[in-house]
Amino acid sequence: MILIALAIILVIMFCINTRTFPYMLVSYYVFYDMFDGFYKDDKIYAVLRYVVPLALILIYVTKHRALRNLDAIFVVLLTYIVTLWVFNPGDPITTSRNVLPLIITLMMIPVGKQFGRSENLIINFEKYNRVLLVALPLYIIYANLAGISGFYSDAFSTGYLITSRMYIVPIVVFLAIHYSLTNKNKGWLFKIIDIGFILLNICILLINTRRTTFAMLAAAIIVYTMFNKRLFFKMLFLVGVLFAAMVVSYPLYADRLNAQLEKRERIQEVDTYEDEGRVLETIYLIEYHKKKNDIGEILFGIQLFDTYDFGTRYFGRDRPIHSDINMLFFSTGIVGLILFFMFFQHYFFKRRRSITTDNKKLYYPLLLIFVIVLLPGRFIGTLTFAPLLMLLMSALKYGSAEQEVPSVQEAQLAFG
Repeated sequence: MILIALAIILVIMFCINTRTFPYMLVSYYVFYDMFDGFYKDDKIYAVLRYVVPLALILIYVTKHRALRNLDAIFVVLLTYIVTLWVFNPGDPITTSRNVLPLIITLMMIPVGKQFGRSENLIINFEKYNRVLLVALPLYIIYANLAGISGFYSDAFSTGYLITSRMYIVPIVVFLAIHYSLTNKNKGWLFKIIDIGFILLNICILLINTRRTTFAMLAAAIIVYTMFNKRLFFKMLFLVGVLFAAMVVSYPLYADRLNAQLEKRERIQEVDTYEDEGRVLETIYLIEYHKKKNDIGEILFGIQLFDTYDFGTRYFGRDRPIHSDINMLFFSTGIVGLILFFMFFQHYFFKRRRSITTDNKKLYYPLLLIFVIVLLPGRFIGTLTFAPLLMLLMSALKYGSAEQEVPSVQEAQLAFG
């Protein structure tokens, strides 16, 4: 089976060369999520999705001493999450299916810190990013040809990369744009092919009509251009070419786009945004706490990362809370919300002046992508993009852009 084969490849590559493991792991989750819907959610697949990767991460961080300078806030937050997992869970399976991905995602921060100090992750990730840039649209084309049901309408499908799983696309496209503009060693043929697949991915984002994905990509490009003023005209030219190509090719995807928009009519009307589910869930959550007035639930949460009952009560269906901020308040209380705020502030907002000039050019666009994701939500529990985002941000913040190849002494210290 595909998922078993992917896990075997991951383990084999880990045994051959642990140095490439972070790249392989983030790629593994993208391909895993492409095909997991084909199989029944059984115990063996839970092992492949959570246990095997987490075990490899723990071996990796132990071997390369990535946790030797683990910060207190990391330990406190992880302890708090595990404590709630034991004493205040919701449905055991639902809670575990969100806690384990969150732990895996957070573990990529010390991995990224260690990795960024030993080599230039961004440069070495280019070939992996190109694989994803090509694989994502090819998979979606296959999903439509194979008749996998679409999420909003049958006119267009992203396969099993539904909802927040599609957040991987703007990240990959943004990095591909960076590589296209900055890699002077790449020939024109490669650049033309990359730009073609960038265009294909953007068209897919357009047809999919997900506002968050477009906000992620647009915001990243704007901030990236602000920090790379020398590339302004190159970026302007590239955006112009992509826009012109989208206009010319519009007849090829017009029917699918219009069918999607019919199902997503509410996103076109500004006056309907007050009925947006994420707005309503915020209001309902406040109303719940006002009515219940339980100080324990306010401080420590209701039930950890299981909000289906909340959705049934207020939306009439098993709709989980979407916004990560609302999810954290519901599940971990004010204490948890403060701890998460302190955690992300410590790792990604404090001491930003120490980031190298070159790394800032990519760090701030990715940081903005992360902030944008938190508002509509689904960072918690999604492994398709979240580990990659944490790996990239931590490597950029704590690494050195000039350190493309580690010295012999550094390599011995970091990898053996």
